[in-house]
Amino acid sequence: MQADEVARLIEEYAPRETGMAGDELGLLAGEPQCAVTGVVTCWSPTLALLRQAAELGANLVIAHEPLTWRVCGRDPEAGLTWYEEDHPTAKRPNQQRMAVVLEEGLTVYRYHSNWDWAPRYGMVDMLVAALELGEHLGGERVAPVYAVAPTPLGELAADAARRLGTGPLRVVGDLERVIERVAICHGGFGQMFTFPEVAVRGGAQAALFGEMLDYTMRYATELELGAVELGHYRSENPGMVGMAQFLRARLPEEIPVRCLPSGEAWRAVAP
Repeated sequence: MQADEVARLIEEYAPRETGMAGDELGLLAGEPQCAVTGVVTCWSPTLALLRQAAELGANLVIAHEPLTWRVCGRDPEAGLTWYEEDHPTAKRPNQQRMAVVLEEGLTVYRYHSNWDWAPRYGMVDMLVAALELGEHLGGERVAPVYAVAPTPLGELAADAARRLGTGPLRVVGDLERVIERVAICHGGFGQMFTFPEVAVRGGAQAALFGEMLDYTMRYATELELGAVELGHYRSENPGMVGMAQFLRARLPEEIPVRCLPSGEAWRAVAP
């Protein structure tokens, strides 16, 4: 089976046009007509993960996040350049990742926003299943709202931490406030300062975010929206486990499919 045939299975289930306009989706590097020896799904195709995939004999990597780092310090809309930075081709992490891709003969695809809301196996549905949330009550596509049994915010956060294995979590709001409607704002939506208003507009009393900026937390506070920061990776990795499940059920048995953990790049240190 070829890499592009595997990609076709994914795109038939979660078409590119269901993703956000302009999002990076599909082939990033490698040979789409290569015969697949093994598949690795992952949240982020880190240098260590690419090497691990090659060691396992897999030559097809399907990631949720980008393979290479882009220019981040410029804001064309505001006409600002905050700092001078290397061109993407000169960034050492990009050079190292691409060197492994080329040396090991890896083919890398990215499925991002089209997989976020893919039914059953995508980011949101897999996170909802992992947390055992209740009925879908509505809300917007980017912040769907679900029912939960009446639960204090602090207990809701502790239960999520236990189910996802996160360790301590940052929580915004009154820990004793009883929550019955919670929005899923996974991944990087909490990097957008005013995104909490989307959850409130959908009727949520609290939201489970992936990654949150300090600004976003303060905006949530002033909207009286409870918020729990699960971590970008922890909130989305269930969807890449789902991607592996999806492919395992559809590929020949002789092609192994694994979901490798990208892990966190940080650790907590107590005073």
